[in-house]
Amino acid sequence: MPKLRIIHCGTGVAGKQALKAILANPSLDLAGLLVHSTGNVGRKAVDLADVKDSRCEALATDDFGQILKIKADAVCYMMLLPDVDRICALLASGKNVVTTAGLMCPSWQSPELQRRLDEACKKGDSSFYVTGINPGWVDEVLPLTMSALCRRVRQIHIREYADCSKYPAPHILSVMGFGRPIEDIQTGKLPDLAIMREFFTQSVAALAHGLELQLDEITESRDFVFAPNAYDIKAGHIPKGTIAGQRWRWVGRAGGIERIVQETFWITAFDLGEDWPKSGEHQNDTQWRVTIEGSPSLRCTFEPRYTFLDKALDFIPDYNPSGLATAMAAVNSLVPLCGAKNGVLTSVDLPLPRCRQMQ
Repeated sequence: MPKLRIIHCGTGVAGKQALKAILANPSLDLAGLLVHSTGNVGRKAVDLADVKDSRCEALATDDFGQILKIKADAVCYMMLLPDVDRICALLASGKNVVTTAGLMCPSWQSPELQRRLDEACKKGDSSFYVTGINPGWVDEVLPLTMSALCRRVRQIHIREYADCSKYPAPHILSVMGFGRPIEDIQTGKLPDLAIMREFFTQSVAALAHGLELQLDEITESRDFVFAPNAYDIKAGHIPKGTIAGQRWRWVGRAGGIERIVQETFWITAFDLGEDWPKSGEHQNDTQWRVTIEGSPSLRCTFEPRYTFLDKALDFIPDYNPSGLATAMAAVNSLVPLCGAKNGVLTSVDLPLPRCRQMQ
């Protein structure tokens, strides 16, 4: 079977892992690499991925026009934010696109956006698919898979716990608002996180689509908890009385009833108050819990880890477990995407992506 020719876009935390996985996959051939940083232009893809593979001579470029001209079966688009113009251009040129940059359910966000993607897919005889760890797998593929065991589903609740104290990225303070007074949020001094909010709103809509559930509305809310004293995290300092944790909640309702709930707890410390994560509850920096209330009711706890076998091995500097899982959700979708029908697809349109490399 001939290899699939793949263009990769993005070399961030998850993007670099996806690039490394594409280079290591015997069924895939890297045909091009698009980067955002000018400092990476001209570098070999194998060097950016930190792998030894003399067979691949692809060089990084920031010239999208050059990328567009490359003949390829699919594009793994892992830029931080979606560029709809570029995605549509790739689709119209005949390349399938899988991305982790949002647009989970474009028809809910904007009929015009849905129309543009549909037309691009039609013109290029191509397909578009969005995935990731969350949004993507945890809040769509996993609950849909669990629902196979149910006679009836009343509600699906997806809950994310993220211990942000371990993240060294300073943007956690400047963007998320940790360590800042609540007034900075109230007066608009911090970003409103519109893109992130759209991600999760669309993920609720995508799950509803998979369940063939017609939602009346999707609402969002945001609660805060404050630092009882001053302390330091890897990203910086958290002064007393400033934002130490936040809980977002997206709710999809039908007939006035909460049917799908997506809830995220992002914290910089444990034991911040009642109903907030407590010490000892979570051994990893990220955990998800999917609960189905129905007949029967089901619950699944999901944790990416470095290992569950060797307790002495608790850190591998080569990758972050959640970042690698995000990358592989995209890379493992490339083969089924290239064999799927054309158009804007969701998880119900693809055979279940799976790892095809056992060691």
